[in-house]
Amino acid sequence: MRIVTTILLFAIFTTSVGAQPLFESKPIALDAQQRAQEYALAVQNFSDTLFFSKDVRDENMMISPLSALLALGMTANGAAAQTQQEMLNVLAGPKLSLQDFNAANHAFLKTVNSNKTDVLRIANSLWANELIELQKPFLKTTKEQYFAQATNLDFFTPKSVEIINNWVSEATRGAIPTIIDSVEPSTLLYLINAITFKDDWLMAFEKNLTKERIFHTKDGDIEARFLHKEASFDVLLLEDASILILPYKNPDYLMVAVLPRPGLSIDSYLSDRKHDSLTRFLLQSIETAEKQYIELALPAFESSYKTSLVESLKRMGMKRCFDASLSDFSNMQGSIGKQVVIDDVLQKTYIKVDEQGTEAAAVTAVIMKVTSIMSPPSVSLIFDRPFFYAIIDQKEQIPLFMGVLDHPQLAQF
Repeated sequence: MRIVTTILLFAIFTTSVGAQPLFESKPIALDAQQRAQEYALAVQNFSDTLFFSKDVRDENMMISPLSALLALGMTANGAAAQTQQEMLNVLAGPKLSLQDFNAANHAFLKTVNSNKTDVLRIANSLWANELIELQKPFLKTTKEQYFAQATNLDFFTPKSVEIINNWVSEATRGAIPTIIDSVEPSTLLYLINAITFKDDWLMAFEKNLTKERIFHTKDGDIEARFLHKEASFDVLLLEDASILILPYKNPDYLMVAVLPRPGLSIDSYLSDRKHDSLTRFLLQSIETAEKQYIELALPAFESSYKTSLVESLKRMGMKRCFDASLSDFSNMQGSIGKQVVIDDVLQKTYIKVDEQGTEAAAVTAVIMKVTSIMSPPSVSLIFDRPFFYAIIDQKEQIPLFMGVLDHPQLAQF
């Protein structure tokens, strides 16, 4: 069963973060089932680590670890030697070779693309500087394994920005209209992933029951629009939090919302889980939750978030790819591959929760630059204070989105 879990918190990921690579053992030969299992574990570890990679969490933080992983997965195929190994250590874990990692990503994307419900969409693309020729094996791998078509553009003209952003807008059903503001001639390549999720609640909220009530932010009380329903939901009541599971019409997906107990802040709650697997905790909560008839009040909200993932990835052990003196992308471009570096890893996310259902989207852009040649009732659950949310694909055992809602009325785009 595939599940999308959403928790009102806009943050993502667990496990400790350090300067050393996450994994150091060498991969072994795997069959398809072993590869799928190791892939799920790798994505879980990457997701949890990325979520907790910042010392101070941004307000209304929401990221898509899967979107970042797919964009960087394409990029890793252009890296060589230690640069590639370092990226693979962070992305894929100890037991997946690059070939296994590509095959696992391909299998996942193929499953998503073959689903006719259109609830979840994933698209990849490459946008290359027309003045520089990319390696054919690299283009072949990204096309065949990641379904990414490469397009050559004139980066000296503003039209290229419009073309790239038009693709982003279409790939996210208009939820994220742009990912870049300008293109520099020194840019070699954009590797872009886009993910969208859109589905209705299995039990819709009645609009006539929606009303204003107080949401308690850390800076004071505000009024927000709340959805209300009395019904039976899967609920897990723990000492430190209440966990609610909301089903969508597509039975493969769920939203999970985690509300810390009164007096316990969302940051303190997450800090206590930093060294455990947040993703596996969410999956276990789904399995152990029980039906209860409850009074539910959930804020309706619409929020966007944007960030650079560079510093987080460096802390996770991915360093050479950002260092002009150490990076090696000769599998991407032969003649100047050792003068190519990842300039930035940008991500934008969007989520909307209302009476009808949920819409969420993410775009990740890996920006490659040339550094030298061109330029450098029995229970009431009132979600009236900050909480954590995540959207999880339970069938594949990987998170799609994770976040924290601090402020229902705050937007960044």
